[in-house]
Amino acid sequence: MMQIDSYDVFIEFNFKGLQYHGIEKIKLSTEDKVVLDAEGVKVTRVRINGKSVDFLSDEKTVTISTGNFSGIIEVEFEGKVRDDLVGMYIAPYDNSYIFTTQFESSHARKFIPCVDNPSYKAEFKFTVKVDKDLDVISNMPPQKIYYEGDKKIIEFLKTPKMSTYLIYMGVGKFEEYYDYSSQPIVIVATVPGKILKAKIPADFARKFIKFYEDYYGIKYQLPKAHFIAIPEFAFGAMENWGAITFRETALLADENSSVRQLRRVAEVIAHELAHQWFGDLVTLKWWNDLWLNESFATFMSYKAVNWLHPDWDYWGEFLYSETAGAMEKDSLHITHPIEVEVKKPEEIEQLFDDISYGKGASILRMIESYMGEEEFRKGISNYLNKFSFSNAEGKDLWNSLEEASGKPISNIMPSWIVQEGYPLITVKVKDNIIKFEQRRFMLDGSTDDKIYMVPLTLEVNGNKKISLLLDSKEKEYNVGEKVNSIKVNLNRAGFYRVYYDDLRILGSMNHLEKFGLINDYFSFLLAGIIPFEEYEKIVQSMMNEESYLPVLELASQLFKLYAINPKKYSSLALQFHESQEKIWRTKTDALGKLTYSNIIENLVQMDYNFALELSKEMANFSSIDPNKKDAVARAYAIVNEDSVFDEILDKYRKEKFDEEKMTYLKAMLSFKKPYLVSNTLSLSLTGEIKKQDIVRILPIVAYNVEAKEAVWSWLKTYMDNIRKYYQGTGILGRVLSDVLPILGIGKEKEVEDYFNKHPMPESEKGIRQGIEKLKIFSRLA
Repeated sequence: MMQIDSYDVFIEFNFKGLQYHGIEKIKLSTEDKVVLDAEGVKVTRVRINGKSVDFLSDEKTVTISTGNFSGIIEVEFEGKVRDDLVGMYIAPYDNSYIFTTQFESSHARKFIPCVDNPSYKAEFKFTVKVDKDLDVISNMPPQKIYYEGDKKIIEFLKTPKMSTYLIYMGVGKFEEYYDYSSQPIVIVATVPGKILKAKIPADFARKFIKFYEDYYGIKYQLPKAHFIAIPEFAFGAMENWGAITFRETALLADENSSVRQLRRVAEVIAHELAHQWFGDLVTLKWWNDLWLNESFATFMSYKAVNWLHPDWDYWGEFLYSETAGAMEKDSLHITHPIEVEVKKPEEIEQLFDDISYGKGASILRMIESYMGEEEFRKGISNYLNKFSFSNAEGKDLWNSLEEASGKPISNIMPSWIVQEGYPLITVKVKDNIIKFEQRRFMLDGSTDDKIYMVPLTLEVNGNKKISLLLDSKEKEYNVGEKVNSIKVNLNRAGFYRVYYDDLRILGSMNHLEKFGLINDYFSFLLAGIIPFEEYEKIVQSMMNEESYLPVLELASQLFKLYAINPKKYSSLALQFHESQEKIWRTKTDALGKLTYSNIIENLVQMDYNFALELSKEMANFSSIDPNKKDAVARAYAIVNEDSVFDEILDKYRKEKFDEEKMTYLKAMLSFKKPYLVSNTLSLSLTGEIKKQDIVRILPIVAYNVEAKEAVWSWLKTYMDNIRKYYQGTGILGRVLSDVLPILGIGKEKEVEDYFNKHPMPESEKGIRQGIEKLKIFSRLA
């Protein structure tokens, strides 16, 4: 057994040559040998007590035979800065670049030789030598800076005990915004010219740190909290302890940003800060429990944003963005349990998905609803205090929650995390008796014999609230009075679907419950449980709905149906969108603006006359409501086609901030002429569209019904390029799972044959999910 105590690492960067070399002193003890992970890093010498010793290297490890040993091993190494998006890589901007790192899950080994395993926590002390005009950011603040000729040496403070995947190193030129108002110091860093959008994120961060300190009962542990906007970044953000990295659109915002952008920035900052305790201070033992990190940070981020902005109704956003996506993915045959056995690092990346994030977070919300908010908070606080600076696993958390609440949490949780899927609860009422039946819900209409322990919540006759545990296939409940009305799954807190034997008995619903009903019944339509006529009745009953959440959900469903078959579904989709556009156009609150922007973005793509009218606002584009800009730019492109391609491309090129650039990029993806869309997509091959954005735009352009053939042809042609950009991550597979069901309508066999002939192991799960969903969507075409 090997024990790592600390790493003392010196690195000198050749910034122009895209190289570095280093020496690290690793304090450790072992009974036999030392095996270090090192991938793409060349170890040149190993010393013990000043003497060189032999070592064996292969492509992934360095092995040093030591026998029983306790002391310091000195390792010299050299490496090249990578051109993909993991390890230590180059992130270009304008005519310059920075070096930056992305190490989760197992990419620290691509930067320095180390034991790249989350359970091997150690202290890290970095000393970095660079050209004197460059800046360096790491997890801790500098302890000392001194100069040698044209070089600068920065010696950083030692970190607390932490896992390798949380190390951060950034090298280049940065601008910084500081908030010294309290501890820790909050710093926002950007590449030059972008610091103007730093104040709002810094304010968010300061408030969320205070929220988490109060909620957890534990102070933030480091002297600084750095928030770094990276110009080229595969993920949304990464929780490196004390030095959190973000893609620019996930961090930067100002008073001219849309409501959608402000909400996204707040949520991502809250998510990564939640990790500073849950993931960084207390870390999973192994990647089987990845979901614990991500589910909890997801759940807590919505809690924090809802606390700061109750006017944003962020639990509604949680259902729309997290629960709904997770339920769709988990109703496929190609899914996985929340807790997955991970045998090798390559398997980890495909687990960063809707199950590990959205389902896990939804189960935590269900358990909190079952336990009570204060008991849940106490259980979390006890867990974090007990395992600070060490590692834990799922059962440790369930035990803490059970001790705090006195409820059988450790009995309930395996039902939801060890087995995949979730139940459909059928509700039948006769006089005083409610009969519940459960079966696993599958989107293709099949089922199996799984039974779930379901904490049911219901309201009878408008005033009687009942909670019960459904732990069998069927259960009858005698209310003690005639049941005139009923609703099940209050506030949509449970991770299950509800089918009513008779919808006429449904009680009065709030906006969360209305969302649940229409989300469930759209899924029942896909699964063949209800006919289209029954679904259409629900849509018709909500034509004049004034709650934003069910409106957003119905708009999304109807736009998806339109993309599947415009001729068949355009009439209903247009009727709903036109009715809702009249309701929301005059709303001035945040949710009203958010809803209106969604409605008109869909409308310009379905209704040329609406696009023609809206496109006229392009004349005053700089002064219109930022929430309308995406729709106006798309309308302008749709109406004018070839004549404005160069104009919009020029605007895209000239914009400094990614938030604004994305508005013009979405417009260019909205052209109805297929060759214009192909030309836009091909900007990714020249570097004009960032590597990070290629997969982000595919779900947008897949819904351009006139260009789908061209998009599919382009994707097939350049698939290998895209794979290269995203190697080492599972991102492409996750995107294909959402894109193929729309792009592949009408060419199901061709899509399946293509991926049979061009296997992509790193994306296999997502591709299989996409093909499965394509077959389901095709039934509606």
